[in-house]
Amino acid sequence: MRWTDAITSVTDRISSAFLKRGVVVGCILGTLLVCLIAGYYVQATVNQLQQTHHSFNDRQLRNGYVAMSDVQRLVLVLQEAHGQREITPDARERFQSAADFLFVRTDTFRRVQISSGYMQSADDAISALQYVQVLADQAVETDFENLEFLATELTERAQVARQALVTFLDEMRRFQDQLLLKQSVAVAKQRNVIWVTLLGLSLLGIAATLLLRREVTANLARHAAEARVKHLAFFDPLTGLPNRVQFQDRLFDLVAQGDSRGLMLVDLDGFKQVNDTYGHAAGDRVLQHVAATLGEIAQPHGGLAARLGGDEFAIIMPSEDPQFLTHTCRAIIEAVDQPVIYEGEALRVAVSIGVAADMQADCDGLMRAADFALYASKSSGKGQFTFYDGLLEEQLIQRRRMIEELPTAIDDGSVSFFLQPKVDLGTACAFGFEALARWQRDGEIVPPSQFISVAEESGLIADLDCRLLQDSTRVMAEFNRKNGTTFSVSVNFSAVHFTSLKFAKVVQAALESSGLPPHLLTIEITETVEMQDWARAKEVISMIHALGARISIDDFGTGFSSLAYLRKTVADEIKIDRSLVADIETSDPSRFLLDAVLDIAAHLELDVVVEGVETRAQADIIRSMGAYRAQGYYFGKPAPYSEVLERALEQQIQLQDKSA
Repeated sequence: MRWTDAITSVTDRISSAFLKRGVVVGCILGTLLVCLIAGYYVQATVNQLQQTHHSFNDRQLRNGYVAMSDVQRLVLVLQEAHGQREITPDARERFQSAADFLFVRTDTFRRVQISSGYMQSADDAISALQYVQVLADQAVETDFENLEFLATELTERAQVARQALVTFLDEMRRFQDQLLLKQSVAVAKQRNVIWVTLLGLSLLGIAATLLLRREVTANLARHAAEARVKHLAFFDPLTGLPNRVQFQDRLFDLVAQGDSRGLMLVDLDGFKQVNDTYGHAAGDRVLQHVAATLGEIAQPHGGLAARLGGDEFAIIMPSEDPQFLTHTCRAIIEAVDQPVIYEGEALRVAVSIGVAADMQADCDGLMRAADFALYASKSSGKGQFTFYDGLLEEQLIQRRRMIEELPTAIDDGSVSFFLQPKVDLGTACAFGFEALARWQRDGEIVPPSQFISVAEESGLIADLDCRLLQDSTRVMAEFNRKNGTTFSVSVNFSAVHFTSLKFAKVVQAALESSGLPPHLLTIEITETVEMQDWARAKEVISMIHALGARISIDDFGTGFSSLAYLRKTVADEIKIDRSLVADIETSDPSRFLLDAVLDIAAHLELDVVVEGVETRAQADIIRSMGAYRAQGYYFGKPAPYSEVLERALEQQIQLQDKSA
């Protein structure tokens, strides 16, 4: 017999007994009263749970996480503007929008806290957010007058705000667990009262069944709500990976226990281009692909892959073995490199990885070490991984100092230019010079291999190149006017400059301000850098030609697109790279390649300058092959322009004397 049938049978017997005694009406009234009381307690419990969930969980969690997002938007806009050294109208609008949203979130956060009034950490988070809001308002009021200060200060205060929010959310989770425990005890007591009542009044069998079902439903709803809140607090909603909070907890536990661990910070290369070109939905798809890849690689080894935010990920591996971590990094780079198909488009990104493995380091030390290693990887190019060591940190600190000092060095003239002669092989005299940037720092000359990459990374390369163009044309024009010479000057520019029509105006301004005849200026394009927009590049080159200046292709023969440059670029000159000259004295293939390039140049009626000539024998060979202009250490190393120009003038005077 089913338990419902048993309850029904007992109910019938008790009803019969009450009928015999004439108290059926009283029993019914009493039963109704008990049902009402029981129903009230159950409904009150459900209402209490629902109210706690909605007022405490949803509002505070949502406000906390959205506030984090608003703060990050402010930081990203200022960092982007600082990198570009200007605040665009679009960036200004996005900054104002983020500031407005942050004001609303902070005010809502504050009002909810006032109404609840139970957490000091919430007050700390609100104070931190209000400080960020003040900085944002100041930025708008001052019209972003000091981007560097604003970007630095806001980044620091944003970090404080994020940490305060993380602390609050963690405390809220612990508080919630305690609150739910108390509620569970209360619910259990109420349930016992209901069961005793129902057992004493068998006529409530059916009603008790319905109430019990409602209670079970409420418990399931509560557990589901708890699960949703826990997942929101510890997992990233987009990728499903553990978030920063869970990542930090796991790392702290490993460090506290003294277990082996290897920490890898993973940052995407080229993700911004995906968002800008294909939209944020495509970007989200890429993030999900990367997250799934990292999880598949980490989990079989007992590791934890997490998304820290944006396009930043981290992996904790329970091993510090360099060989194992190296294999893991290579597997990540190879797997992420696979294209993601989105709406028929093949989307590609690369990753840079920083690795730290130190049994003695604490959490902050590991994160700092991995961050240094990640910075080194991103400075080395796409798809790289780097292990942290003490020397690396020292180098990166020095590099960051250079980034901070370079703007001032450009402005105050510490970054100047040297000249290297371009020689006519027939006369052995200079006919022109290449201007090369040099930085006098702390009494020493900083090699271009160090600070040029710093200039590119910091977004100062355009300022540096333009300053070099202005100074070299001015000096050359003044020297020619003073001495009656017609020396030319060439300045090397990366191909990326040729994507903007403003570049032609920069060249025009330099010619007009210096008074240098346009035909004495040669703009060298670095052949090893790919042109991203050939149509725009050809338009810029045409504008430069219209000014009367010349175009030269530098490092010809080493890049990916030598013939493409000749086919698509209207050049006046090519400079043959030193790699085709280095072993020309002993290598027949090198002579064959050089001869082929010279034939192509002659057919296209292009001037040729052979770079990297370091010996008399090399000079004689290339001259015998039909090359009549050269550049290299044999004729002169780069030196201060005053020394080089005076030496060239003396050679020219001596040549004139011999001719006379």
